[in-house]
Amino acid sequence: MGKFTTLSGKLKDQASQMKLNVVHLCSSENTKTIDEAILKATSHTSNEPPSEKYIKCIQSTVGTSYCPQTISAIVQRLRVTTDVCVASKCLLLIHSMIKSENGYEGEDGLGGTNSHRNFIYDEGESHLKLNDLNVYSSRFTRELAPWVQWYKEYLNIYICIAEVLGVAPNIKEKIEEKRLETQRVSSYTTDSIFRQVELLVNLFEHISVRPETPMGKPNVIAIRMIGLMEQDYISVMRLIKIRFEELDKRTADPAELIPILVRLEKCRESLSEFRWRCEPLDNEFWGLVLKLKDN
Repeated sequence: MGKFTTLSGKLKDQASQMKLNVVHLCSSENTKTIDEAILKATSHTSNEPPSEKYIKCIQSTVGTSYCPQTISAIVQRLRVTTDVCVASKCLLLIHSMIKSENGYEGEDGLGGTNSHRNFIYDEGESHLKLNDLNVYSSRFTRELAPWVQWYKEYLNIYICIAEVLGVAPNIKEKIEEKRLETQRVSSYTTDSIFRQVELLVNLFEHISVRPETPMGKPNVIAIRMIGLMEQDYISVMRLIKIRFEELDKRTADPAELIPILVRLEKCRESLSEFRWRCEPLDNEFWGLVLKLKDN
Protein backbone atom coordinates (compact mmCIF):
# COMPACT_ATOMS: atom_id res chain seq x y z
CA MET A 1 0.00 0.00 0.00
CA GLY A 2 1.08 3.60 -0.60
CA LYS A 3 1.72 5.87 2.40
CA PHE A 4 -1.43 7.93 1.75
CA THR A 5 -3.58 4.82 1.37
CA THR A 6 -2.15 3.33 4.56
CA LEU A 7 -2.78 6.53 6.52
CA SER A 8 -6.31 6.82 5.15
CA GLY A 9 -6.96 3.19 6.12
CA LYS A 10 -5.68 3.74 9.66
CA LEU A 11 -7.91 6.78 10.09
CA LYS A 12 -10.95 4.85 8.85
CA ASP A 13 -10.23 1.96 11.23
CA GLN A 14 -9.75 4.36 14.14
CA ALA A 15 -13.02 6.12 13.30
CA SER A 16 -14.82 2.78 13.12
CA GLN A 17 -13.37 1.75 16.50
CA MET A 18 -14.48 5.03 18.10
CA LYS A 19 -17.98 4.62 16.67
CA LEU A 20 -18.08 1.04 17.95
CA ASN A 21 -17.05 2.15 21.44
CA VAL A 22 -19.89 4.70 21.52
CA VAL A 23 -22.48 2.28 20.14
CA HIS A 24 -21.57 -0.36 22.71
CA LEU A 25 -21.58 1.80 25.82
CA CYS A 26 -24.71 -0.04 26.97
CA SER A 27 -24.22 -3.30 25.06
CA SER A 28 -23.23 -6.71 26.39
CA GLU A 29 -19.55 -7.63 26.40
CA ASN A 30 -20.24 -10.49 23.98
CA THR A 31 -21.82 -8.17 21.42
CA LYS A 32 -18.91 -5.74 21.63
CA THR A 33 -16.38 -8.59 21.32
CA ILE A 34 -18.05 -9.88 18.15
CA ASP A 35 -18.24 -6.44 16.53
CA GLU A 36 -14.59 -5.78 17.40
CA ALA A 37 -13.63 -9.12 15.84
CA ILE A 38 -15.47 -8.16 12.63
CA LEU A 39 -13.77 -4.76 12.58
CA LYS A 40 -10.29 -6.23 13.10
CA ALA A 41 -10.89 -9.08 10.66
CA THR A 42 -11.83 -6.60 7.93
CA SER A 43 -9.33 -3.81 8.61
CA HIS A 44 -8.24 -1.35 5.91
CA THR A 45 -4.57 -1.50 6.86
CA SER A 46 -3.65 -5.07 6.00
CA ASN A 47 -3.37 -6.96 2.72
CA GLU A 48 -3.69 -10.22 4.64
CA PRO A 49 -6.88 -12.30 4.86
CA PRO A 50 -8.73 -12.36 8.22
CA SER A 51 -6.73 -14.12 10.92
CA GLU A 52 -7.94 -17.46 12.27
CA LYS A 53 -8.33 -15.88 15.71
CA TYR A 54 -11.07 -13.53 14.51
CA ILE A 55 -12.65 -16.07 12.16
CA LYS A 56 -13.08 -18.53 15.03
CA CYS A 57 -14.60 -15.84 17.22
CA ILE A 58 -17.09 -14.92 14.50
CA GLN A 59 -17.83 -18.57 13.62
CA SER A 60 -18.58 -19.25 17.29
CA THR A 61 -21.81 -17.27 16.90
CA VAL A 62 -23.27 -19.77 14.41
CA GLY A 63 -26.27 -21.46 15.97
CA THR A 64 -26.49 -18.88 18.77
CA SER A 65 -28.68 -15.84 19.36
CA TYR A 66 -25.76 -13.64 18.22
CA CYS A 67 -25.62 -15.13 14.72
CA PRO A 68 -28.26 -12.87 13.07
CA GLN A 69 -26.57 -9.65 14.16
CA THR A 70 -23.15 -11.04 13.22
CA ILE A 71 -24.23 -11.81 9.65
CA SER A 72 -26.10 -8.50 9.46
CA ALA A 73 -23.01 -6.55 10.58
CA ILE A 74 -20.73 -8.26 8.03
CA VAL A 75 -23.21 -7.77 5.17
CA GLN A 76 -23.67 -4.10 6.10
CA ARG A 77 -19.90 -3.55 6.16
CA LEU A 78 -19.65 -5.20 2.74
CA ARG A 79 -22.32 -2.95 1.28
CA VAL A 80 -20.92 0.37 2.49
CA THR A 81 -17.17 -0.11 1.97
CA THR A 82 -15.39 1.15 -1.14
CA ASP A 83 -12.17 -0.63 -0.15
CA VAL A 84 -11.36 -3.73 -2.22
CA CYS A 85 -9.52 -5.46 0.65
CA VAL A 86 -12.30 -4.82 3.16
CA ALA A 87 -14.93 -6.13 0.72
CA SER A 88 -12.90 -9.28 0.05
CA LYS A 89 -12.48 -9.95 3.77
CA CYS A 90 -16.21 -9.53 4.37
CA LEU A 91 -16.92 -12.13 1.68
CA LEU A 92 -14.37 -14.49 3.23
CA LEU A 93 -16.06 -14.13 6.63
CA ILE A 94 -19.50 -14.86 5.15
CA HIS A 95 -18.15 -17.94 3.36
CA SER A 96 -16.46 -19.16 6.52
CA MET A 97 -19.63 -18.72 8.56
CA ILE A 98 -21.80 -20.63 6.11
CA LYS A 99 -19.25 -23.45 5.90
CA SER A 100 -19.27 -23.76 9.69
CA GLU A 101 -23.00 -24.43 9.91
CA ASN A 102 -23.97 -27.79 11.36
CA GLY A 103 -27.05 -29.92 11.01
CA TYR A 104 -29.23 -30.86 8.08
CA GLU A 105 -32.88 -30.01 7.63
CA GLY A 106 -33.27 -31.85 4.34
CA GLU A 107 -34.68 -30.54 1.09
CA ASP A 108 -37.44 -27.97 1.58
CA GLY A 109 -36.47 -27.65 5.24
CA LEU A 110 -36.06 -23.91 4.80
CA GLY A 111 -38.18 -22.56 7.61
CA GLY A 112 -35.58 -22.69 10.38
CA THR A 113 -33.30 -20.03 11.77
CA ASN A 114 -30.24 -20.57 9.58
CA SER A 115 -28.29 -17.34 9.34
CA HIS A 116 -27.57 -17.32 5.63
CA ARG A 117 -31.23 -17.81 4.72
CA ASN A 118 -32.62 -15.15 6.99
CA PHE A 119 -30.00 -12.44 6.64
CA ILE A 120 -28.23 -12.82 3.32
CA TYR A 121 -31.37 -13.73 1.41
CA ASP A 122 -34.76 -12.08 1.50
CA GLU A 123 -37.37 -13.78 -0.67
CA GLY A 124 -34.64 -15.12 -2.92
CA GLU A 125 -32.99 -11.73 -3.55
CA SER A 126 -29.30 -11.70 -2.72
CA HIS A 127 -28.08 -9.06 -0.27
CA LEU A 128 -24.43 -9.55 -1.22
CA LYS A 129 -24.06 -6.16 -2.85
CA LEU A 130 -20.77 -4.48 -3.66
CA ASN A 131 -20.28 -0.73 -3.50
CA ASP A 132 -18.30 1.18 -6.14
CA LEU A 133 -14.89 -0.13 -5.15
CA ASN A 134 -11.72 1.93 -5.33
CA VAL A 135 -9.94 -0.53 -7.60
CA TYR A 136 -6.87 1.49 -8.55
CA SER A 137 -5.41 2.38 -5.16
CA SER A 138 -2.53 -0.11 -5.59
CA ARG A 139 -1.26 -3.02 -7.69
CA PHE A 140 -2.59 -5.35 -5.02
CA THR A 141 -6.14 -4.00 -5.29
CA ARG A 142 -6.01 -4.06 -9.10
CA GLU A 143 -5.16 -7.77 -8.94
CA LEU A 144 -7.72 -8.47 -6.25
CA ALA A 145 -10.69 -6.57 -7.74
CA PRO A 146 -11.69 -9.16 -10.38
CA TRP A 147 -11.47 -11.88 -7.72
CA VAL A 148 -13.83 -9.92 -5.45
CA GLN A 149 -16.40 -9.58 -8.24
CA TRP A 150 -16.06 -13.26 -9.14
CA TYR A 151 -16.16 -14.40 -5.51
CA LYS A 152 -19.34 -12.44 -4.80
CA GLU A 153 -21.11 -14.26 -7.65
CA TYR A 154 -19.58 -17.54 -6.48
CA LEU A 155 -21.10 -17.07 -3.03
CA ASN A 156 -24.48 -16.22 -4.56
CA ILE A 157 -24.49 -19.62 -6.28
CA TYR A 158 -23.12 -21.34 -3.20
CA ILE A 159 -25.85 -19.91 -0.97
CA CYS A 160 -28.51 -20.82 -3.54
CA ILE A 161 -27.26 -24.43 -3.38
CA ALA A 162 -27.48 -24.31 0.43
CA GLU A 163 -31.06 -23.06 0.08
CA VAL A 164 -32.12 -25.96 -2.11
CA LEU A 165 -30.16 -28.71 -0.32
CA GLY A 166 -31.15 -27.43 3.11
CA VAL A 167 -27.53 -27.31 4.24
CA ALA A 168 -24.21 -25.86 3.11
CA PRO A 169 -22.52 -28.24 0.62
CA ASN A 170 -19.76 -29.45 2.94
CA ILE A 171 -19.95 -33.24 2.76
CA LYS A 172 -16.66 -34.78 3.93
CA GLU A 173 -14.83 -37.98 2.98
CA LYS A 174 -16.49 -39.96 5.77
CA ILE A 175 -18.42 -43.18 5.23
CA GLU A 176 -21.24 -42.10 7.55
CA GLU A 177 -21.68 -38.69 5.89
CA LYS A 178 -21.81 -40.25 2.43
CA ARG A 179 -24.23 -42.93 3.63
CA LEU A 180 -26.60 -40.34 5.08
CA GLU A 181 -26.40 -38.17 1.97
CA THR A 182 -27.09 -41.18 -0.26
CA GLN A 183 -30.08 -42.07 1.92
CA ARG A 184 -31.44 -38.52 1.69
CA VAL A 185 -31.02 -38.35 -2.07
CA SER A 186 -32.83 -41.66 -2.53
CA SER A 187 -35.92 -40.10 -0.93
CA TYR A 188 -36.05 -37.17 -3.39
CA THR A 189 -38.11 -37.09 -6.55
CA THR A 190 -36.22 -37.36 -9.83
CA ASP A 191 -37.18 -33.79 -10.70
CA SER A 192 -35.72 -32.58 -7.38
CA ILE A 193 -32.44 -34.39 -8.01
CA PHE A 194 -32.19 -32.86 -11.47
CA ARG A 195 -32.80 -29.42 -9.99
CA GLN A 196 -30.04 -29.95 -7.43
CA VAL A 197 -27.59 -31.22 -10.05
CA GLU A 198 -28.29 -28.15 -12.21
CA LEU A 199 -27.31 -25.86 -9.35
CA LEU A 200 -24.22 -27.88 -8.44
CA VAL A 201 -23.05 -27.81 -12.07
CA ASN A 202 -23.62 -24.03 -12.08
CA LEU A 203 -20.97 -23.78 -9.37
CA PHE A 204 -18.53 -25.87 -11.43
CA GLU A 205 -19.12 -23.60 -14.41
CA HIS A 206 -18.45 -20.50 -12.32
CA ILE A 207 -15.25 -22.02 -10.95
CA SER A 208 -14.19 -22.58 -14.56
CA VAL A 209 -14.39 -18.85 -15.36
CA ARG A 210 -12.39 -17.70 -12.33
CA PRO A 211 -9.84 -14.92 -12.88
CA GLU A 212 -6.26 -15.83 -13.60
CA THR A 213 -4.16 -16.56 -10.53
CA PRO A 214 -1.91 -13.53 -9.86
CA MET A 215 1.63 -14.03 -11.07
CA GLY A 216 4.76 -12.89 -9.26
CA LYS A 217 4.20 -11.92 -5.64
CA PRO A 218 1.22 -13.97 -4.40
CA ASN A 219 -2.04 -12.15 -3.66
CA VAL A 220 -2.72 -13.87 -0.35
CA ILE A 221 -6.38 -12.86 -0.16
CA ALA A 222 -7.08 -14.38 -3.59
CA ILE A 223 -5.17 -17.48 -2.49
CA ARG A 224 -7.44 -17.79 0.58
CA MET A 225 -10.49 -17.53 -1.70
CA ILE A 226 -9.08 -20.29 -3.90
CA GLY A 227 -8.41 -22.48 -0.85
CA LEU A 228 -12.02 -22.28 0.37
CA MET A 229 -13.28 -22.78 -3.18
CA GLU A 230 -11.15 -25.93 -3.58
CA GLN A 231 -12.75 -27.40 -0.43
CA ASP A 232 -16.18 -26.67 -1.89
CA TYR A 233 -15.19 -28.13 -5.25
CA ILE A 234 -14.34 -31.48 -3.67
CA SER A 235 -17.57 -31.55 -1.65
CA VAL A 236 -19.67 -30.59 -4.67
CA MET A 237 -18.03 -33.34 -6.71
CA ARG A 238 -19.13 -35.85 -4.05
CA LEU A 239 -22.65 -34.43 -4.03
CA ILE A 240 -23.00 -34.60 -7.82
CA LYS A 241 -21.58 -38.13 -7.89
CA ILE A 242 -24.14 -39.38 -5.32
CA ARG A 243 -26.96 -37.83 -7.37
CA PHE A 244 -25.68 -39.26 -10.66
CA GLU A 245 -25.49 -42.72 -9.08
CA GLU A 246 -29.10 -42.38 -7.91
CA LEU A 247 -30.27 -41.16 -11.31
CA ASP A 248 -28.44 -44.07 -12.93
CA LYS A 249 -30.56 -46.49 -10.86
CA ARG A 250 -33.84 -44.95 -11.92
CA THR A 251 -35.84 -45.53 -15.05
CA ALA A 252 -35.66 -41.91 -16.18
CA ASP A 253 -34.61 -41.43 -19.80
CA PRO A 254 -30.77 -41.28 -19.76
CA ALA A 255 -30.96 -38.72 -22.56
CA GLU A 256 -32.21 -36.18 -20.01
CA LEU A 257 -28.75 -36.17 -18.46
CA ILE A 258 -26.88 -35.43 -21.69
CA PRO A 259 -27.12 -31.60 -21.54
CA ILE A 260 -25.80 -31.62 -17.97
CA LEU A 261 -22.99 -34.04 -18.84
CA VAL A 262 -21.98 -31.89 -21.83
CA ARG A 263 -21.82 -28.81 -19.60
CA LEU A 264 -19.64 -30.71 -17.13
CA GLU A 265 -17.23 -31.90 -19.80
CA LYS A 266 -16.74 -28.30 -20.96
CA CYS A 267 -15.51 -27.49 -17.43
CA ARG A 268 -13.18 -30.46 -17.11
CA GLU A 269 -9.97 -28.94 -18.44
CA SER A 270 -10.27 -25.82 -16.30
CA LEU A 271 -11.06 -27.91 -13.21
CA SER A 272 -8.11 -30.25 -13.78
CA GLU A 273 -5.93 -27.77 -11.89
CA PHE A 274 -7.43 -29.13 -8.64
CA ARG A 275 -7.13 -32.81 -9.54
CA TRP A 276 -4.09 -33.35 -7.34
CA ARG A 277 -6.18 -32.64 -4.23
CA CYS A 278 -8.61 -35.49 -4.84
CA GLU A 279 -7.23 -37.76 -7.56
CA PRO A 280 -9.13 -40.98 -6.64
CA LEU A 281 -12.44 -39.08 -6.41
CA ASP A 282 -11.63 -37.19 -9.60
CA ASN A 283 -11.07 -40.46 -11.49
CA GLU A 284 -14.30 -41.96 -10.16
CA PHE A 285 -16.31 -38.83 -10.91
CA TRP A 286 -15.21 -38.33 -14.51
CA GLY A 287 -15.41 -42.07 -15.12
CA LEU A 288 -19.07 -41.94 -14.05
CA VAL A 289 -19.70 -38.90 -16.28
CA LEU A 290 -18.27 -40.82 -19.26
CA LYS A 291 -20.32 -43.93 -18.42
CA LEU A 292 -23.57 -42.00 -18.20
CA LYS A 293 -22.84 -40.18 -21.44
CA ASP A 294 -22.20 -43.46 -23.27
CA ASN A 295 -25.40 -45.12 -22.00
